[in-house]
Amino acid sequence: MRFKNSVRFIVLFVLVMFMMFASGCEYGSKVWHDAQEAVNPNPTIDLSTGGIEDADDNKLAILFTPVDEKILSLTSFLSNIDSHPDEDWFRLLFMRFPWVSGVFTVDDEASILVRLPEQGIKPFKPGPLIEYEGNWSDIKMKSFINYSEFGPEMYLCTPFFKDADFKGLVVVHFDPRILLNFCPDPKKLVIMQPDGGGVWTGVENFNKEAFLKIDWDALLDEDVSGVTRVGESRFVWLSRYISDTQIVYVTKAVSDDGDEDADFWFF
Repeated sequence: MRFKNSVRFIVLFVLVMFMMFASGCEYGSKVWHDAQEAVNPNPTIDLSTGGIEDADDNKLAILFTPVDEKILSLTSFLSNIDSHPDEDWFRLLFMRFPWVSGVFTVDDEASILVRLPEQGIKPFKPGPLIEYEGNWSDIKMKSFINYSEFGPEMYLCTPFFKDADFKGLVVVHFDPRILLNFCPDPKKLVIMQPDGGGVWTGVENFNKEAFLKIDWDALLDEDVSGVTRVGESRFVWLSRYISDTQIVYVTKAVSDDGDEDADFWFF
């Protein structure tokens, strides 16, 4: 009888210890899980944001963003130059940016070192670039648009050095009108350089003269974006710089562009 009581006591003791151990493990596991969540929480994605709320800004963003991405990619590529490019660099330039017209390098006396392609349609004399009176060591890039009877051409110029001394320029150039090819709907986008008189668009029957009569100097002195009116229509615009050349993206406001743009949203 005493033996049976001893066995029963041992069994009860083991069961109690097992239950306490299991409860402790569960509690310890919960504490560990809570601590991990606090230190290294699981990432979550919020899909509730609906994009740009203003319909006019939203429309312009869709139209100009792919264009701007091409320009930013090219300027970023050029900004990495510090010495005269080699053959592989030129090959990579045309592989990544097949839309550029060409590239040339000049020394510090404006003599051509390399020119690809060797013959260009639009004439250009690089002398004025070398005559820049500033310190090229403080300049990563300069830009300008040249207008000729053959059409506009944008030039992006970045210096190269040898032993920290300025030795010349790498100049990449392209027709700014080609940028419209990257717009999802070029018939709704206008790209312009107000101070140079350049206006490029796929918009049919576009009133270029009316746009150039706008006091862009006053608008651009006050803000980098806004809404302006031409005749009975409203246009939303955004100013951007390509190095030191200011351009403006413009599109007709959604409210003035008919029902077809009512669902023109950017997500």
